[in-house]
Amino acid sequence: MKDKTFIKYFIGLAIPVVIQQLLVNLLAITDTIMVGAISENAISATTVANKFFLIYNLAIFGLTNGIGLFISQFFGACDKENCNKTLRFGLLCVIGLSIIGTGILILFPNFVIEIFVKDEDIIQLALQYNNIVRYSYLPYGIAQMMGIANRSKGNTLFPLYTGFVSFVSNIFLNYILIFGKLGCPELGIQGAALATSLSRFIEMAVLLLASFKKEDYYCFLNKYGMLSKENRKEILNKTIPLIFNETIWSLSLSLIFMNYCYVSEQYVPSLTVVDQVGSLSYVVFAGFSSAVGVVIGNTLGSNQLEEAKKLAKLMIKIGLMINIIMAVLVSLFSHAIPKAYFLTKESTTLATQLILIKCAVMWTQGYSETIYYILRAGGDTKSVFFIDGFFMTCGPLLMSTIFSRLIPLDLLYVFTITEGICVLKIFVSTFFYKKGTWIKNLTVEI
Repeated sequence: MKDKTFIKYFIGLAIPVVIQQLLVNLLAITDTIMVGAISENAISATTVANKFFLIYNLAIFGLTNGIGLFISQFFGACDKENCNKTLRFGLLCVIGLSIIGTGILILFPNFVIEIFVKDEDIIQLALQYNNIVRYSYLPYGIAQMMGIANRSKGNTLFPLYTGFVSFVSNIFLNYILIFGKLGCPELGIQGAALATSLSRFIEMAVLLLASFKKEDYYCFLNKYGMLSKENRKEILNKTIPLIFNETIWSLSLSLIFMNYCYVSEQYVPSLTVVDQVGSLSYVVFAGFSSAVGVVIGNTLGSNQLEEAKKLAKLMIKIGLMINIIMAVLVSLFSHAIPKAYFLTKESTTLATQLILIKCAVMWTQGYSETIYYILRAGGDTKSVFFIDGFFMTCGPLLMSTIFSRLIPLDLLYVFTITEGICVLKIFVSTFFYKKGTWIKNLTVEI
């Protein structure tokens, strides 16, 4: 593939995902600002309530992306039948995982909140939020699987359109349900939960309905049958380590957050702002990384192993450049961003300081995450675990635990140490990348 043709193709894959991720992050920020109009406790409550969703979301991420790497390689091998069989198997797995996630929130609603905070007002508000939003886990999971399936075959525009529909509906529903507009009752934090749930159902419905059209690549009206037992086993052997990795990673993030709360619960609003700004800064990289997975997966699936190696080197350079640019841009606006939230002066100052610390190490995370997506595209899920979930546990989580509980420091220092340890991740990820165990065609193994 010639350079100009490739760059055009790559940008065509990346830009729609960038826009979609931008919508997702803008929605989260808008939600927080709207909820912040209620109170700082409401911000804390939604943040704490969504910590369990983070674990569920990243488990779904691991599952859908594990399934997606096979769909991507089957598409590269022009195997439509196995693409469809793999997607349908993935949907069954998503349904099972979503039932487990929803069931935990039904059976143990208080536990998943009280492990983070002890303030009774925050706990009650968080329960009100979770008691509604838990029923949106299933439609969210199905929508993610369908989105990954479309992106795995290079169709990034359709998930973008559905994401835009979800974004607009959520903002509109937030406005009328939180504040009681257009004749609706003023529901406050429950309105935010209801708006989120309804928008997820809408997104799922649009994605599924499109797959009942005869001309759709994944037309559900076509009978493809089920994957064989051996094929399902092979896919799960690659996918389960990804689910395990994402679960460990998200649990570590949640425990790090719990350690920050242990220092002082009054810092939760500031940490919420930093998390959302960090997510927003990764928007461009999200589109880039999604394109990396598709390009490397399709190239490996078509058995162009040497070409995949050349493309991987190019991806690493581009990914590093993107993250440096984003870090500089965010740091320039670090003083202005927190002022958009309904925070106290002290919380605003702390948020600005934490954002600057985040920007200082952003490039290291971008480098290692590019390698993460390259390894994952080649099915090297064991190495992915070591550079992601394992490192998160033995690095940032361990540091935050030591310096919040065993050797107590102020939050600013705990945060600096926790983020700073990520510099070591570049050496770990480089080691596994150079091993080359990701350079293989999975379609010949199934």
